Amino acid sequence: MNALIRVVLLVLNPIILISAFWSADLTNVRLIYLPVFGIVTIFLGAGLALLYSKWRQLPKDQIGSMFVSGAFLNLGSFGVLFCVLFIGEKAVAYAAMFRLLEEFTYYTIIYPIAKSYGSIEENTSGSRVMRIVKDPFIMITFCSIVIGAALNLSPIDRFEWLGASNSALVALASILLLVPIGFSMRIASVKKYWNLSMWLIPIKFLAVPLVITGSAYLIGLGNLYDGILLQVLLIMSAMPPAVASLVPPRLYKLDMELANSNWIVATSSLIFVLPILFMLVNWMK
Repeated sequence: MNALIRVVLLVLNPIILISAFWSADLTNVRLIYLPVFGIVTIFLGAGLALLYSKWRQLPKDQIGSMFVSGAFLNLGSFGVLFCVLFIGEKAVAYAAMFRLLEEFTYYTIIYPIAKSYGSIEENTSGSRVMRIVKDPFIMITFCSIVIGAALNLSPIDRFEWLGASNSALVALASILLLVPIGFSMRIASVKKYWNLSMWLIPIKFLAVPLVITGSAYLIGLGNLYDGILLQVLLIMSAMPPAVASLVPPRLYKLDMELANSNWIVATSSLIFVLPILFMLVNWMK
């Protein structure tokens, strides 16, 4: 399973990102809003889940699990894929910019807060910033974006065959990333915690995308690139928790079953959410 993930992150993703940034229109300074909205999306989901947990007076370990589930987003295997399916290959670069500070935010802010609700100390050496710098997956992603942007500024045009294959590569990468997910599911946990997990649905799929997309519209992003930025923000901000949301609960002895239930319930809800997203994206075009 780890081999599949490595192939995607070290081989396919760099090709996809270089190709996407090579042809994207990156001339508008307001594109800086995309990574900012990426961070705000994480904080908003985490904050609303935390408020709900406090209101329900949940025990400390369950508050931590709800917080993490609210924060994490499945942007790699789901978000980018649905951007391509609903908008087209031209959306990949903007989706990548939305994710630009995602891992940095998780490691430096979300992990420490999750740890404060746990019962053990993290067994790692060095700062979280250094962990990011030393992580080959994160650094290769960053370098791919830089290379693609540099080619974008160069007089060299993107090869036609590369542009034509990019959508297929996104689909292949998403499928390969989804295979290990099936082996992580613990369906029994849903029966125990469905009443808590269900509350993530209005948070992740209604409140967060409504605030993010509404704010982006108010500052004029809907007028850029034929509305593509607004469509990307809608899709990316309406994604369920990533499988990585199960890591902090395991590290810090939070409620692992609740985190697993949150992940399964929210991900399963895409069956109903995706048709709505598809209609909204087409309405926005």
